[in-house]
Amino acid sequence: MKNYVISRNRNSIFIIIMLNVIIYILQQQNYEGFVYYFGLTPILVLEKLYIWQIFSYMFLHGNFWHIFMNMYALFLFGMPVEELWGTRRFLFYYFLTGVGAGLIIFIMNYLAGGMALVIPTIGASGAVFGLLLAFGILFPDIELLIFFFVPIKAKYLVVLYGLIELLSLILSGVGSSVSHVGHLGGIFVGLVYFLIAKRREFVFKAKTLAAEKSKPAIDATFSNIKSERDEEIQLLLKILRKLKISGHDSLSDDEYQHVKLQIIIAGDELVQCPDDIELMIEEGKCQKCYDYKRCILQEIKKYL
Repeated sequence: MKNYVISRNRNSIFIIIMLNVIIYILQQQNYEGFVYYFGLTPILVLEKLYIWQIFSYMFLHGNFWHIFMNMYALFLFGMPVEELWGTRRFLFYYFLTGVGAGLIIFIMNYLAGGMALVIPTIGASGAVFGLLLAFGILFPDIELLIFFFVPIKAKYLVVLYGLIELLSLILSGVGSSVSHVGHLGGIFVGLVYFLIAKRREFVFKAKTLAAEKSKPAIDATFSNIKSERDEEIQLLLKILRKLKISGHDSLSDDEYQHVKLQIIIAGDELVQCPDDIELMIEEGKCQKCYDYKRCILQEIKKYL
């Protein structure tokens, strides 16, 4: 991944990883017992009401490579998502997609019947695939390397993995040793989440931004700024002033990580900014560019 800086104050992902590792170590002491009580086995949920398995299956793994790949993906895709959303929203989404995938596994295996009812499912893959979707939606143009040398944008990687899982499910069926149902279930639950979020929140924000962009930037002043976008601009201006006066070390951890994230989100758009931009900070405008926020970020980038 390009241009990503790890947050120094977000730690929920490390806690999740540590919990998975600790449980994996304990699991080795009594593998069958852990899988029996905490893996997701539809027949046990139905007959013995082990309903916690729809949640607990996320913390068990079959072998070293199973847990390593899941935790690596959790770290890779989860860090920027948590940085953007905050810990509370990130945890809600992570467990929503994990539990949602568990419910889908339960329903599909129940409908399939036969051996599918007694085959336990373990692993955090459902939640991880949900995070992959979130990463692809929130950071669509960030490039990742598959097989360590093939660059691909995140939005295309999501589609690629989704198609691979769908094809694998069709070829192998529900009873496969790899839970393709769970992987697709995590993606599906994530899609539902984003569709609901778009309806309730994103459309409103898009309309607000569109209305602001329709106004000439040269007439924008702080006296008539009321939206969240303008609050963001004021924060960036505060950071810029601190950088100019006291340098990089004057920024708090939150300020530093926030501005780095905004630069990542802006991506290649910053390249289009003129190098000799002239910011009129107090007047709240830029002399040469229609996008005031982009110009501020370009200026901040010079000091980092």
